[in-house]
Amino acid sequence: MKIAIFDFDGTLFQKETLPFIVKYYSKKNYSKGKLIRFYIKVIALTIKYKLKLDSTLDKEKYRSIASKIFMYLFEDMHKDEIVKFFSDCTTEIIKHFNPAVLECIRNKRAENYHIVICSGANTLILNEVANHVEFDTVIGTELYFLKNGFYDYDAEIIITTGKNKPSALLERFKNIDIDWENSYAYGDSYYDYDIMNLTGNPIAVNPDDGLRQVAMENDWVILGEE
Repeated sequence: MKIAIFDFDGTLFQKETLPFIVKYYSKKNYSKGKLIRFYIKVIALTIKYKLKLDSTLDKEKYRSIASKIFMYLFEDMHKDEIVKFFSDCTTEIIKHFNPAVLECIRNKRAENYHIVICSGANTLILNEVANHVEFDTVIGTELYFLKNGFYDYDAEIIITTGKNKPSALLERFKNIDIDWENSYAYGDSYYDYDIMNLTGNPIAVNPDDGLRQVAMENDWVILGEE
């Protein structure tokens, strides 16, 4: 089986998911108190990251901590309410999809590729996205809820970014024979390198400086450029 793997943030979705959702949360007049607490915590984390005050705080760890802080916006909300929030937000998210990437998805599906979305975004969002763009497999960050339907803040979550991406992908397809050489992977960040390098056809989409350098050194295709 040949697969085509697509990243979400910066690849299919031309913005960063977490800031976009926070703005939507504010726009829809959800709890201002929770929003203020979120900004205070994230600003403190960002300062520590930008000023390199913690040598262990790389981009992956920063995103992981920020994602955990983000979920406190939904404290005291039932899972059904959270799902509805993400469903409503997705109607705005789809307006910012990259047309060139959507075309790639359509082309790969026509060529009988198995289409995979693999992202650090949580699966509640990605499953809503899959109602608008046809994916065969959704791989993202799993959120855990208690039996009473409220979010479990004590659960350990593994953000599907960086080196966690290929691990999650390989685990999902461990019993399936994948034609990796003829498969494709689309990403925008240097942190997508490991999963892109699994395939014979890595495609850089509006790459950051790190991925651009790798793409140029290895003659990878850069989408939208000659």
